[in-house]
Amino acid sequence: MATTRTCKPFRQCGFSLLELLLVLVVVGMIVSIAGLSLSSGSRDYQVDAAAREFADIASYAMDEAELNGTDMGVLFGLDSAGDVTIYSYEWLQRAGNVWRTAPFDEDAFGRRQLPHDVDVILEIEEGETELEQRQDPEDETLPPAPQIVFFASGEAIPGVMTWVDAGNGDVLWELEWDLLGRFELRRRGIDEDEE
Repeated sequence: MATTRTCKPFRQCGFSLLELLLVLVVVGMIVSIAGLSLSSGSRDYQVDAAAREFADIASYAMDEAELNGTDMGVLFGLDSAGDVTIYSYEWLQRAGNVWRTAPFDEDAFGRRQLPHDVDVILEIEEGETELEQRQDPEDETLPPAPQIVFFASGEAIPGVMTWVDAGNGDVLWELEWDLLGRFELRRRGIDEDEE
């Protein structure tokens, strides 16, 4: 036979207000701690995803340059959003002697922005390249020549691109490519085999 709990006339059943408040405070603390840990980790995931995406698209651009018989390049620049400077890049294709925005595959070759707290150091053929303020998107003039070029012949201008934490200067990612367009992506500048 099952027993049921009955309340005496002068005693209440259930939780007191103090017990309910204590539970709400504990749940609130757990939620805030979980939110902090997720938000601090999301930046790392964003930077990792952006670096891997750039390396994949660069490899794809190298293949497209060979298949289409036209040079492909990537132009890095600085965008201003208020008092924050953000690095961005776009893919260009050579048409005669002029560089134009790549007219195909917007999903792959569309303009991208890096996370706002990442600085880019670009070294092409053993020399550091200055990244300039990007022109106004409404400007109809042609973009300047890209800093990184992948030639239709299957060759590339060798270089190293380093993504650095803007706050403390730590190396986040390093992408190196050689004359034959072979890419090597290193997290924190270290080969994944050495980690």
